[in-house]
Amino acid sequence: MKVDQIMTVNPTCCSQSDTADKAAGIMREMDVGVVPVVESDQLYKLVGVVTDRDLCLNVVAEGRDPKSVTVGECMSDEPIVCAPDDDIELVMSLMQKHQIRRIPVVDKEGRIEGIVSTADLVINADASAEEVDKTLTEISEPSDP
Repeated sequence: MKVDQIMTVNPTCCSQSDTADKAAGIMREMDVGVVPVVESDQLYKLVGVVTDRDLCLNVVAEGRDPKSVTVGECMSDEPIVCAPDDDIELVMSLMQKHQIRRIPVVDKEGRIEGIVSTADLVINADASAEEVDKTLTEISEPSDP
């Protein structure tokens, strides 16, 4: 099975100049834990991701004002990505290796097309229960400090 068969398409994105407050609002409205960060609304070239964890650790925990902190200041700027035609086995392997639950899906030019999450794997993929269980276990393993 390929990523484009199970991914969530056309995710709501933000730009580096948007505020952390705006990113958090998107997360609340869309009921997601990650927002892709794009170069511009016209190109949709992925430049990073901002996660609920990024907002918590890089804004809230530091006592910063989410209305004045930009997404560019708190985002992860080297996201792990996959392509629409990648096999889901590759995605599960990337999730395990990097201990992440969501991976942006980009085209050959680096433009965002979707996101694939562990929920997509569990609900839509034809992966075996053992493969999905292994992925979830690996993601959840504590990492060395």
